[in-house]
This record gives sequence, C-alpha cells and structure tokens, in this order.
Amino acid sequence: MKKEFYRRNLPHYQPLGGTFFVTFNLVEAIPLKVLKEWNKEFKIQKKSIELFSSNPAEDLDKLSKQDFAKRDKYLDAAQNGENWLKKDEIAQIVSDSIHFWDKRIIDLFCFCIMSNHVHLVFRILDINEVDSPKYLDEIMHSIKLFSAKKCNVVLGKTGQFWQHESYDRLIRNDDEMIRILIYVLNNPVKAGLVKSHEEWKWTYLAERFKSVI
Repeated sequence: MKKEFYRRNLPHYQPLGGTFFVTFNLVEAIPLKVLKEWNKEFKIQKKSIELFSSNPAEDLDKLSKQDFAKRDKYLDAAQNGENWLKKDEIAQIVSDSIHFWDKRIIDLFCFCIMSNHVHLVFRILDINEVDSPKYLDEIMHSIKLFSAKKCNVVLGKTGQFWQHESYDRLIRNDDEMIRILIYVLNNPVKAGLVKSHEEWKWTYLAERFKSVI
C-alpha cells in the first residue's frame, strides 16, 4: 500500500514499509519570506527540468538534494528564530516523543536533535507488522503535536512550536541509507559543535547499525 500527497507540486510517495529521511525545524527557524522565495525558485527549476531535461527523474532528484542542502545550511547557521532545542529539557521531550513510536508504528534507525531542527531516519511499519499502520504525514503530525504541547508547557508559551513545512525523502537503497545515517550523525561535527558524533548528547543510532557506521 502507498499513499500519495503533493507538496510544492511534487508527488511524494508514502509507501508502508518505506524508509524515510525527515528534517523538521522550529517555527521561524527559516522565515516564511525566505521559504516562499525558495519555493518560487524551486518551481521555476522544476518546470525547466520537465520541459528540457533528457533525464528528468535524475535531475529532479538532484534538485531535491540541492533544496535540502540549502535548507540544512541555513538551519545549521541558526541565524533566525529561537533555539529552544538547546535546552536539555526540551531536547529530552523531543527525543522521548520520537522513541515513543518506535516499534509501535515505526522502526527507528537514527536521529539528531540540533538547536533548531531535527534529522530523523525510520522505516514505517506495514500492515503485516502492526494492526493500524500510519503514513508518513500522520506519523510526523503525531510526533510534532505531542512534543509541541509538552515543550510549550515547559517554556510557558502557547502557539506554534514547529514549522509546518518539513523535508522528507524516501530512501531507495541500503547504500543511500548508510550515507544518510552518517550525514545525520555528523551534523553536529559539520556545524563545528563537536569533534566527533559520539560527543553530541542528542543523537541516537539503533544498535544494529553501529557496526557499519
């Protein structure tokens, strides 16, 4: 079974049993004005690929990766909005919110909680593994809603906690998965916060991957 929905005029497939790389961030970590400009540029480039590319599938995949790289670089710079995830109590809530769904509706592979965003890798459990499997948008809604409510209580605030728009990618093979797991673990290193990923408190890697990472 798979579900299809549209974001920015690109079809996103959510197959049950699929493995996903997801990045989501705090509200205003990327200003809406910046997002709108990026989305405008993305649509123009996408249209050009559709009209003129000899290999549109490959070029659209490259465009998606470039779009992610731009967003992640902006988030790593932490140049806008609050950095609530720097607080251990807040990061712990987010960590617990992710772990809560492990073996219930997802098989959790890896995550990294940065100051204003989260990288997350997991496989969606399918109909043969759970009675009521969930699709990607439902899973992320649950994680974000549950954590936002608890974080707002701790911070003594109300209103939006996470930005609505996030980045997701269906991982297509084991080689890509290993590259993404390494990328996630090394995000704090790339950002110049630690010298090795083992030093970062808010990373998680499932035990079965530790022998290959």
